[in-house]
Amino acid sequence: MFFLCYRKQCVKVDGKLSHWLDVLSGVPQGTILGPLLFIIYINDLLEVCKNLCSIFLYADDAKLYKHVLQVEDHTDLQTAVDSIQEWMKKMAFKIKY
Repeated sequence: MFFLCYRKQCVKVDGKLSHWLDVLSGVPQGTILGPLLFIIYINDLLEVCKNLCSIFLYADDAKLYKHVLQVEDHTDLQTAVDSIQEWMKKMAFKIKY
């Protein structure tokens, strides 16, 4: 349980450290469990956009794509983006604009 909780981080620039802040989300990079936890967490993401567009997943990244040839393709892609946004809210992702 403590693997993802009660973490802090700071930034080092030119030998100087920033203040330590709580890490509220995410999986620590460079860990063995990181990629596995990411896959488990986004397991249902492929279903979110099913039949609307394609998703390419690699390590801890996801790319949404659709070959746009007509207006319906544009609409499908936007619907997929909107669906992902709703999925992110449901999964408690922090969304910043």
